[in-house]
Amino acid sequence: MFTEALIPAAGRGARLDRPATPKPLVNVGGRALIVDVLDKLQTVGVKRAVVVVGYEGEKVVRHLTNHPDLDLQVDFIDHDGWRKGLASSVLAARDEFEDPFLVAMADHRFDGQLIERIAGAGFDGDEEAVMLVDQAVDEVHDPSAAVDVNLKGDQVVAVDAELDDPDGIDAGLFALTPAIFDRLEEVLTETEPAGLTEGLDRLAGDGLVRAEFVEGASWHDIDTPPALIRAEMEYRDRQRKDAVTTPSFDDAADTRTESFQFTTGKPVQTDVFVQRGFVRNPSTLQLIPDESASSPIYVFTDTRVNELYGDDFVGGLDEMGYDVRRVVMAEGEESKTMDNYTRLVDHVLAEGIDERSVMVSLGGGAVCNVCGFIASTLYRGIGLVHVPTTLMAQCDAAIGHKQGINGERGKNMVGAYYPPHAIAVDVEVLQTLDDWLIPDGLSEVIKHALGQDSEYLDYLLDYDGSLWNPDFHEHVVCKNIELKCELMASDPKELREAMVLQYGHTTGHPIEYLSGYDLNHGQCVGIGMMVASRVGRILGACDDEMVQLHREVIEKYDLPTTIPANIEVDDIIAALRYNKRYLTEGTRMAIVEGPGKLWQVDGDYTIPVSDEVLREALKASYCR
Repeated sequence: MFTEALIPAAGRGARLDRPATPKPLVNVGGRALIVDVLDKLQTVGVKRAVVVVGYEGEKVVRHLTNHPDLDLQVDFIDHDGWRKGLASSVLAARDEFEDPFLVAMADHRFDGQLIERIAGAGFDGDEEAVMLVDQAVDEVHDPSAAVDVNLKGDQVVAVDAELDDPDGIDAGLFALTPAIFDRLEEVLTETEPAGLTEGLDRLAGDGLVRAEFVEGASWHDIDTPPALIRAEMEYRDRQRKDAVTTPSFDDAADTRTESFQFTTGKPVQTDVFVQRGFVRNPSTLQLIPDESASSPIYVFTDTRVNELYGDDFVGGLDEMGYDVRRVVMAEGEESKTMDNYTRLVDHVLAEGIDERSVMVSLGGGAVCNVCGFIASTLYRGIGLVHVPTTLMAQCDAAIGHKQGINGERGKNMVGAYYPPHAIAVDVEVLQTLDDWLIPDGLSEVIKHALGQDSEYLDYLLDYDGSLWNPDFHEHVVCKNIELKCELMASDPKELREAMVLQYGHTTGHPIEYLSGYDLNHGQCVGIGMMVASRVGRILGACDDEMVQLHREVIEKYDLPTTIPANIEVDDIIAALRYNKRYLTEGTRMAIVEGPGKLWQVDGDYTIPVSDEVLREALKASYCR
């Protein structure tokens, strides 16, 4: 049984590059890596751990001193020579150990059974070291950073960063005798910097190192941002699985089960038209299918749009012979409530519909959302056409399958994925918008450019014309529709690359809700994109230049980049629980790693983000 352990935690960890956070204090599952290692060491009987610190060592010492999860004795060695490499950091603890001891890397995360395995390994004969080896070489995510191992049975014969056709990978967990110190001293007289690898290789050359094998258990060498995300993903996945109690089935019971299955559904095509002037003269486009010509048609609009275009649009449909009924609601988010939904449904049912009726939305995003949700629920789904009249709706809200209303705890909490059969866009109506509604819609334009198309981003950065130019409107509307159609075709429920549609919305929606909707949606998406860029910087997905690029393009189009002082960080984090991408294990976000490119790790675009990282990014997003 080993009662002492050494944790070398002196290096800078530049490949992970977490601003203001030394690598041993980076969190996985809400706990610093070094705390997780020490906690698991104490569970296998380690009573004392020596932690060698160097780069930002005072932060590591402060974090571990009197830590509530740690009952073992923790002693610290402040090592000024940490730049000489891991060999120097381990050698700095030479005077602390007279008996065999364990060594665990402070930037690794281990399944508890691996620490149990190395702690129970012991030494055979003249052995001076036992090292944990993973033989699944092809499954290593970052082979360029791995230390290779050659084996003969369970004997380690070579340890080197560049072996040809290695038999295994050093997993960062060891049982050592003090003999390692002499070997490391020899190495450092010959070369600097040097690693623990060179000392182990010398012991292996003398036949003094045995391997214990990983055998499929989990371990992570957290050197890079993707490695950190993989570890967090695995932790959250395990938390989810561990929360389920496996039921005990009675195989001997005298029961009979018949099993059946069915598959339903087929692709649904949505036609999207862009044509100037048709809102005033709807006879220029066929929006109502022939089979619905004799059925009641409902046009949903709001008070403002009805005043401007209601008579022309509804009158035009009426002149074409349709049985048209007009439904006028209040403007904006106040219409997206359960009470209003219930009232409108009762109204429509009282007026009368049939299974081929069509609901037409004529208005901004709120009208599209309410009308779409009603269409998705009446008769379990009837015809739907969107005619968006704001830039926000033409670029985003109306283009897709998402229909929904707000709940008491947040935005768009109740809804459905339901396809309209047609969407018709008339950019001429944008000329009658209030001034603030153009930047509002451009937030969704910026979102697509930042996360999906770098050339589009360049266009926005270079554009120097009026924001009210109809040709500019038509260009960005058509480009946004093109980009969104690509996403809808490949990922309609936004599980992969279409996560770009959520960019800026994870924190933007809570900020919008907490402002009492005094901030409009586009303003909050602008702020949310700024927060997301900082999350990406903290996680190492992007650099400071990408954060500055966000600020440049967002501010250019008259959108804010800072959170109002009256909205508290704690309230934003609490409201995140009501985001649809939130799981019990925590928040997940779309993150941009470079112009026009979402960050993905092993094909997963929903990046887990801890409250600690979110809090840091949010705090940096207030006006200073």
